[in-house]
Amino acid sequence: MDIRFDDHPSFHRAAIGMVGSSLAFGLVLHPFAAWPVSPIAAGLLGIAAGAAFAHGRAAWRMLAGIAASAPLVVAVNSSGVIGAPAVALTCGALALGIGIGGLRGIKGLFALGLAMATTAMALWCATKFATASAFAGMPSMLHDGMTATAMGIVGTFAMLPRHLRFAIDPVATAVRNLPPNLDAEVRNLCDRSVAIWNTTKTKLADNDPGKALVRDGVVKTLEVAAKSNDTKLTGASDADLAARMADFDKRIEAATDAEVKGQYQQARAALDDQRRYRAAIRQGRERLVARLHNHVTTLEKFQLAATGLEAQRASQTTATTQLDELSQSVAASGEALAEIELGDAGAPTIADTLA
Repeated sequence: MDIRFDDHPSFHRAAIGMVGSSLAFGLVLHPFAAWPVSPIAAGLLGIAAGAAFAHGRAAWRMLAGIAASAPLVVAVNSSGVIGAPAVALTCGALALGIGIGGLRGIKGLFALGLAMATTAMALWCATKFATASAFAGMPSMLHDGMTATAMGIVGTFAMLPRHLRFAIDPVATAVRNLPPNLDAEVRNLCDRSVAIWNTTKTKLADNDPGKALVRDGVVKTLEVAAKSNDTKLTGASDADLAARMADFDKRIEAATDAEVKGQYQQARAALDDQRRYRAAIRQGRERLVARLHNHVTTLEKFQLAATGLEAQRASQTTATTQLDELSQSVAASGEALAEIELGDAGAPTIADTLA
């Protein structure tokens, strides 16, 4: 499974917005309220402002920031203590504000839960900063600004679900399905095809059709390589068959009873069928491996052309035309590879061999 981080610019905007806005709100709100209302409200508003700066809907997000601050103000004014109910309401309100216009389904629920947990962690950090003895001599305005800034820094974690992408890599799955006893030549072809994919997936965008083409081509290579393991020759060797056939020839020549002679002749014919069947399997496997070689080299050629297109901007039309032609070659090679069965590509079938 691949874990990727997408859309870096919007995450950077959110991080800068949350940290900068929290600091600004911390300094601006300091004269209007004492701890804990001023720095915590500033941090909550800063987190909401950062989310708005990155993803829009500023009015709704700022309204959510104000709504998140309200339970704290009420709790402090009524009892002087911020209890669990006030914290829960604060976390829920801000999480909803951060999640507006965002993810849906299970991922949306995960994002909501993470935003609530992040808000709770931001409140805890604000408490630790505000009560730390090391900051006791710091000017109160600067202290509030720093406390709100700490909340803004922690708040950036709430934006992670928007940017993390989890993808199952079919190539990795196909590699895991490869049998451990592959021939050295076929294993080498598999390793080369995986190397092609590892290079391509880091250089081409996810929406690039060339990336999907290479991925499918590599998966097909691995699948056919695994299938090739089923065409290995088993049983007696050609030398053993030849020795047994020679022995039967002697027995047939020496036999005086017609029934005995007939049985030896049928046994000798069965061994001859085995020999021809083994030859057909060997020929089919050789053609399979040859087609694998052709497919992998075509993938290598396409990968070089696709990843090197940026360097050919001066001859954009020519490069694009060549890439289209190579795409067709890869597609055709993959289709041919997908058709491989025992006896395909002109190799004699079992029925032909035994006919």
